[in-house]
Amino acid sequence: MSALENAKKMSQEEVLKKIKALGIQEYGIYRMKLSDRLCAARKESREEGAGSGVVAALNNADTDYVLLEVLKADPEKIMNGIAVAAYALGTEKKKLYIPQCAADLAESLAGLAAEYHVEIQKGIVNVRAEKGCALLHIVTAADLADAFCDAYEPKMYISVNGKKLKRVSGDTKISDLADVSNAKALLLGYQYHAPEDAALSVSEAGIANGVIRILTEKDCIVAETEKKLLDARQQSCGKCVFCREGLIQLQYMHKEITEGRGKMEYMDLDSEIGRAMCISTPCSMGQYSAQIALTAGEKFAGEYEAHMKKKNCPAGVCTSFVNIYIDPQVCDGCGECMDVCPKDCITGKPKYIHMIDDFDCTKCGKCMEACGAGAVCQTTGKLPKLPSRLTKVGKFKKR
Repeated sequence: MSALENAKKMSQEEVLKKIKALGIQEYGIYRMKLSDRLCAARKESREEGAGSGVVAALNNADTDYVLLEVLKADPEKIMNGIAVAAYALGTEKKKLYIPQCAADLAESLAGLAAEYHVEIQKGIVNVRAEKGCALLHIVTAADLADAFCDAYEPKMYISVNGKKLKRVSGDTKISDLADVSNAKALLLGYQYHAPEDAALSVSEAGIANGVIRILTEKDCIVAETEKKLLDARQQSCGKCVFCREGLIQLQYMHKEITEGRGKMEYMDLDSEIGRAMCISTPCSMGQYSAQIALTAGEKFAGEYEAHMKKKNCPAGVCTSFVNIYIDPQVCDGCGECMDVCPKDCITGKPKYIHMIDDFDCTKCGKCMEACGAGAVCQTTGKLPKLPSRLTKVGKFKKR
């Protein structure tokens, strides 16, 4: 028997009482007792004079989508959970929001959604338009379905470094899930942490999107943050000024830093804008997408300063700080680097020392991979003396 069928054997108040007795919590960012959330939605509906309803989705700020696997694994369970919540509130309005990037998934669920009278929407939740509705995380819907099949377990979903999603208890330590021996930083949900924070439990860390990422000395925190901010910009609906303009400014400043044009005053601006977004935006997109920039700047200020003051990317990731050159003492004039260069910015001919035109070079590294002699080098420091014109192999002399 399905969760909905079991729930319908009870009155609406009995369903709410069972949810409260089990202590089910709303998943995702807004951790609170689900019974309180449902009651609050019912009250808001009455006060606003708006129709009640149930809306299930990922967090608006979730650009990793790993928790979408819960829906993919058992879509009927999610539909049952949404229907149980709707029954408890006495409403027929049921919606499921699926990210725009998962349009194929939305199409594949159309038939099942019609069976449960659930309307599928693509994109992020418009919280203003859904006033009076109970906003539930997709995982909360799964928990509700389990609860009315007597299979509920208060566990959390975690994916470490993009690996398969697993379900663990809330008191599981980060260090029990991931090897942090070479960690420079931990990205736990929407916030950066120092390696010693691996002693935190999954619940304490508040990993609302299921993501644990271990960054090592080979990862640039500034570049990683810029990518996350760009993802948030692309997902944002753009209707709220603080969110729209804040994300534009944060992502722009981070991009400028990675490209060698960063200014130290960006640090204060980053903090000011990020904090304003946290308190001035109505949904998790603005409130939490800024968290990654705030915690990166606060906990890893030295990495930012290295980019802006020393003009150096400690991880060697930001190509604006990297120089690629051909060592004239090693080059044998084979021409392999010329053949793979996508920009044709390497000059040379057989038995002559090859040279890279730094102006056109995109620093893709393909020439380094192709050079069997190991003559193509990368440095973040000063370039050695190099030939200014074609010179025969073995004839170049340092002056």
